[in-house]
Amino acid sequence: MPDALDESGYIGARGLAVRLGILRNAVEAAGPPLLFGLRLWASVCLALYVAFWLELDNPSWAGTTAALVCQPHRGASLRKGWFRMIGTLAGAVAIVMLTAWFPQNRAGFLVGLASWGAACALVATLLRNFAAYAAALAGYTAAIIASDELGATGGANGLAFTLAITRVSEIWIGIVCAGIVLAGTGFGGAPRRLAALLASLSTDIASRFASTLTPSGAALSDMQPVRRELIRQVVALDSVIDEAIGDSWTLQYHSQLLQVAVDGLFAALSAWRVVAARLTRLQDDPAPKEAEAVLCRVAQELRTFPQQGAPTPWMTDPTRMRRLCHGAVRTLIAMRAGTPSLRLLGDQTARVLVGLSHALDGLALLVAEPARPRSRRRGMRFHVPDWLPALVNASRAFVTIGAVEVFWIVTAWPNGASAITFTAIAVILFAPRADQAYAAASSFMVGVGLAVVCAAIVEFAGLPSVETFAGFCIVIGLFLVPAGALMAQPFPLRCLPPWPAISYHCSRPRTR
Repeated sequence: MPDALDESGYIGARGLAVRLGILRNAVEAAGPPLLFGLRLWASVCLALYVAFWLELDNPSWAGTTAALVCQPHRGASLRKGWFRMIGTLAGAVAIVMLTAWFPQNRAGFLVGLASWGAACALVATLLRNFAAYAAALAGYTAAIIASDELGATGGANGLAFTLAITRVSEIWIGIVCAGIVLAGTGFGGAPRRLAALLASLSTDIASRFASTLTPSGAALSDMQPVRRELIRQVVALDSVIDEAIGDSWTLQYHSQLLQVAVDGLFAALSAWRVVAARLTRLQDDPAPKEAEAVLCRVAQELRTFPQQGAPTPWMTDPTRMRRLCHGAVRTLIAMRAGTPSLRLLGDQTARVLVGLSHALDGLALLVAEPARPRSRRRGMRFHVPDWLPALVNASRAFVTIGAVEVFWIVTAWPNGASAITFTAIAVILFAPRADQAYAAASSFMVGVGLAVVCAAIVEFAGLPSVETFAGFCIVIGLFLVPAGALMAQPFPLRCLPPWPAISYHCSRPRTR
């Protein structure tokens, strides 16, 4: 009997330990998203408080901007805020200039507004990440300010400069408040995360390329899906680089070196493909011997698969690995080749190692030598591989905005100015999405519908019962905190986050 009791007690204690472990894991998983929700709430409340204290005309723009700038990662938030300031200022300057150029010309003003939207859609398609966002923002900021100054049937009223100053001030207040909250409560980590991704990709490319040259390695046909997956991961580095630059001002001066590191990974993958294609065509006996002759000139550390969970020398000592790459490149260039096939394999292997050495330059910048002066590279040109998608998006934006303007004038629709604003937002913001534009616009529409419902609940059910700013913050916090936590979850949310509409519709001066 005592043995049975001891066994049942042991089973109960073990079950309790399992449940406590599950609960601990759940709390650890929910901690960062919940913290981001609190940061989002604090940013919006601080922006609204400052806007109310300054007695601005539309304090809701400050809160809305603070919500839009917030991102789960601190570097992304700060980077986005910086580009949002630039885009807002550019849009305000553009609408003031349009008003000055067409003071009494309604048709010229509306055509100029559509042309500015088309130009911003063009630039947003050519640029990437937050720079593209700034270009799009410049386009629909001009439309927002124009909707404030246009009358019932169009035409500037001469208040563009005052409206531009007011709107820019409200938006910049939201950006600064969000930046203060995020910088004071976030710890950063984007540079370290970028370094880990660079090290992982470099290790995978080097080791899998070595297995291509190994006679007993994986089949060449099996490597094509691997290369495609690696290409997808290298493409995804672009947004992480932007986050790292936002997290560390030092990297701003070495951003070209980080881009060269990404280009080096692409060059290594391209050379790997050439080697694989050549080995596939070589069906005779010399092929394994030539591959082995090339492989033996590459240092063992450059072609070894890392152990699971063990630190790799690519991360711990990128400087030494770079020297190994350079030494192997010199050996391969000096190698005597008896056949054109061997020369090709040697040259393309050297190209792989040169590309990896560029990636190691970026790794050394991030983890080993962050202050070395030679890491800054200049003279890289802005390259556009194909102008057609950008021109098509610009034409689409011009036609769409122009069609809404004509419809507004013909029908004398009282809310036509607002329709122009949201048309510009949709057509410019989704222009760079290409094939994903339709799905993104549909998700945007669904998210706006959900936002209106949530805003109505907060507006009519929560706000009538509060009379102080503190009560107002508590009411919107009941929505903003869980919304921010959902936004920070690892799975992607396809609908537009509803908190901008909440802060826009619910920011009333009566709550001061």
